[in-house]
Amino acid sequence: MLHFDQIVQLIADDLGAVEAKLTEQTASEYSFVDMAVQHVVEGGGKRLRPILVVLSAKACGYEGPDAHTLAAVVELIHVASLVHDDVLDEASIRRGRETLQTKWGNKVAVLVGDYLHARVLAMLVSRRADDPAMEILADTTQAMCEGEVIHAYKSGDFDITVEEYLKIISFKTGKLIAASCTLGAHLGITDERQIAALTTYGQQIGTAFQIIDDLLDFVEAPEKLGKNAFGDLREGKLTFPIIAARSRCDDVEKAKLEHVLNPHTDEAEAIAFVQSLFQRYDVEPHCLTVAQTYADYAKAALAALPHSSARTALEQLADYVVSRDA
Repeated sequence: MLHFDQIVQLIADDLGAVEAKLTEQTASEYSFVDMAVQHVVEGGGKRLRPILVVLSAKACGYEGPDAHTLAAVVELIHVASLVHDDVLDEASIRRGRETLQTKWGNKVAVLVGDYLHARVLAMLVSRRADDPAMEILADTTQAMCEGEVIHAYKSGDFDITVEEYLKIISFKTGKLIAASCTLGAHLGITDERQIAALTTYGQQIGTAFQIIDDLLDFVEAPEKLGKNAFGDLREGKLTFPIIAARSRCDDVEKAKLEHVLNPHTDEAEAIAFVQSLFQRYDVEPHCLTVAQTYADYAKAALAALPHSSARTALEQLADYVVSRDA
């Protein structure tokens, strides 16, 4: 069983090239712009999406530098979305450091997010119009925005269903993770069955990833989480663990859960009550089981690909997504 660090080590040279591309492509001649941009671009993170581009490309027989460019593109789209999310959520900490709006205000943060999207366009402008990457990335960016709008509209909706929430996260999170795999696949093959297999793999681990992300917001220590814990609860958001708790509790508990999800409720009271529900109804093991089911679906999809070290790494990355602690 490969640990995450061992998976990263397998493609260390490729990831080094991606980091160099990120630095090169986001540099600005204006020192403050450069400082603000690098604050988020170099702000840590596992680089899951670039890893998926590179491994998917290798699993399909491609070893060239175009994987590094596309890996940098998906990471910039991801980082831009985080910058804008932090503004919307009024988050003060991300990846263990101050968010842009905490450091320099909302205007700077929004504009830096826009700048990153502009750099993505600049990196893609030289590609052929019929390059599959163009349609994939356009569709993905649109879906991410739609997911954010729908989630904002549904914020505070206590009756949101599991199916509705899974659809939202498939847009907000799953689309870019799936696109990372699809982009890598297109670099090496034209076999639609194998491309579809990698896309399915990405979709499934995207769902698993978000379920675990939702869970960690409640159960992980803030210093490991790299951001403020209980952020979703403070905002009154129903995420997968809360929906799971709601489906298991009795009517009295359900009424109180709806009450404590009101952002005006005392925070300590809300946290204590939600934690008690999670323990009483085994919400954490339930979330882990559901996430592992999606990870297993992802691994099964990879059977369409030939055996390789890259395919093995992708299989084990699916398990890592569930077992990670931050």
